[in-house]
Amino acid sequence: MYGDRHFDLAFTEVFGGFSKNFYQAYEGTFPTKNYYRDCKPVYQLYYLLVHLNLFGEVYGPEVDAILSYYLGN
Repeated sequence: MYGDRHFDLAFTEVFGGFSKNFYQAYEGTFPTKNYYRDCKPVYQLYYLLVHLNLFGEVYGPEVDAILSYYLGN
């Protein structure tokens, strides 16, 4: 079985995140790869699409912002 810890980390940042101490400890134990900053929005898009489907358009602007970022709009 395989999982991408960056996917899990991105989820923690979707809805406000955890404490600064959490991220410092995480980075000290499992440093993020250079590509994380670029792929984080894609990982977060999944969770935002699920919430858009379940709870409605309140999540639409965040989805639109991520799509615009990658489409260059």
